[in-house]
Parts: sequence; structure tokens; C-alpha cells
Amino acid sequence: MSVYKHKSGYYGYNFMYKGKRYCKTFKGLTKNDVAYFETVHKAELIKTGYDITKKQVYYLEDLIADFREYAMAHYTRPKTFDYVIDKFYKIVGNKDVEQITVSDIEKYINTRLGKIKNSSINREVDNIRRLFSLAIENKRIAVNPCSTLKKLRIENPSERYLTKDEEVRLLVVCNPTMRAIIITALHTGMRQNEILSLKWQDVFFEEDYLIALNTKNNKPRKLRLTKTLKEELLKLPRLGDYVFTSPVTGTRYKDVKTSFKRAVKRSGIPPITFHKLRHTTASRLNEAGVDIVTIQKILGHADLKTTQRYTHNPSASMENAFKLLNEY
Repeated sequence: MSVYKHKSGYYGYNFMYKGKRYCKTFKGLTKNDVAYFETVHKAELIKTGYDITKKQVYYLEDLIADFREYAMAHYTRPKTFDYVIDKFYKIVGNKDVEQITVSDIEKYINTRLGKIKNSSINREVDNIRRLFSLAIENKRIAVNPCSTLKKLRIENPSERYLTKDEEVRLLVVCNPTMRAIIITALHTGMRQNEILSLKWQDVFFEEDYLIALNTKNNKPRKLRLTKTLKEELLKLPRLGDYVFTSPVTGTRYKDVKTSFKRAVKRSGIPPITFHKLRHTTASRLNEAGVDIVTIQKILGHADLKTTQRYTHNPSASMENAFKLLNEY
């Protein structure tokens, strides 16, 4: 659509007509209001004899405006996409989208090689691919320039899990908040953002469960509170709406990866990332005999393939899975 939301927060329209671009931003008007004025503008062009039915030319900035509006409505973390798309725009420039080819995507990839892991580059290119997929849906382009692009080869890293002994050593050096965050991760398999977005109103102590709402796929998950996790959360002071609220800022923690890294270093255990706690949960469930479909449900994977690195070993139900975690 040619009506878009500018970074200032105001709506505007932007369209090409007979080789000339027409754009205007309106302060204080709704999207429907701007759409009306765009229609009036086009009608005026028709009056002067221009052929409004002629094919419109779209530029990369048009696709980005569409995509940002879509991301705000459909993604929990749209800024992640902004970062990649902005870098892509700086490299490619505001080209006619029909002139953007796979060579432009490869040019972007070449600027990232050696700076980040191949797996990270693949994820960034997936974001660019989504940009053009949306453009196809909106009938801006006919072909996705990423369609013939192959993913970069990635080496399967050796899996790193937290052993029970390492867990004990790590928890000893943590403050109460970090300790509770780590135990939450190990006893639920929740992602960092899901944990830090958890509110007290979503923790039901009497019924022994919590609800993960701010999930990656926007689908809430009901997760059982293990005895250990319940005891740990009940020790925390209620400083705000969020379970993990900073006593300094009075707001929720945004990221604990750096604090976690420092705790790992103090404990003397081999390096491990916060995300590997999620892998540890899955590994422990697998070792306890929980089937892969149940593990998928607990972790909130949209695709079973993501969970298939763990051996299929059918036995326990989802309810029993959390009991096994508590007893691990």
C-alpha cells in the first residue's frame, strides 16, 4: 500500500505516477484520512490527463515502509527486523525493486562474512527474504530475489549442557534474582525474553502453574510450576508488575546475558551461554524419557524439526515431565 506510517509516527502517502514520485506526510491524521487525501491527489492527476492505470514503480523504501507496518502488527520484536533491513538499505540503496537481484543479497552477505557466524547471517537473510515475500503478497514484485539463494554452510557445534554439579556451583555464586532466573529457565525451558516478561499475575501459585505470554510465536504456553521453582519464586520481593524487577530502576530487566556470563566466570565452570539452559532443559527431559512431542510443547517450538536433535524416547506425559525436572 502507498499509505504508510513514517518513523515520526505520522501517516503519509508515497506513490509513483508517470515516472514521478508523489509523497506527503500528514500530522495528526488517521490512516483512513491520509488514504482519502491520496485518492483526491490521484483524482487531480487524472484531471490533468495523466494515465493513472500505468504500472507503478516501487522503490526499496516503499517495501520497507510496508514491512515495518506489518512487523509492528505481527512480530513481538519488530526492532530485530529493523536492524537488518536498515543495514540492507544502506548497502543496496533506494533502488527500483524490480532492479534488485540476488547479487544485491550476496553483496549484503559479503559485508557480514567474518563479522558474525554463518548461522546468524542465514537468519538475517531470512528477514530480507520476508521483506520481499510480503512485497509479493502486496503485488509490488513478481519474484523474490532471495528465492535462488542457498543458505551458508554451518558447522554443527558440540552440544554444551549444564551438568548437575555445574548447576550447583553456578547457583552458589548468584544473587537471589539471578538464581531465580536460572532456576526458572532450567525448570520451564523458557527463553530469556519470556522469563523477563513474566508478570506476577501470570503466576498461579495455588494451582502450581504459570503462563508464558510474550512468546516467540505469539502462542501462550501453560507451564507447570515445579516444587523447586515455586519455592524460589515465593522468596522474591514483589517490586512491581514483573516477577523480575530491578530494584534500581523499578522496571523489568531487559537482558541478563552479561550478568549470567559474569556468574559463570565466578563459578569456575566451563563457558556456557544463557540460551544453553534451554538446551539443558530439553536434554534432561529427553534423558528422563519424555517424548519429543511433549518436549516440543514445553519449549514452544513451532516446528518439530527444531526439537528433533533430541532422541525420541516415548514414555512420560507433559504433566509428569515437570515432576521429572524437579527431581532431576
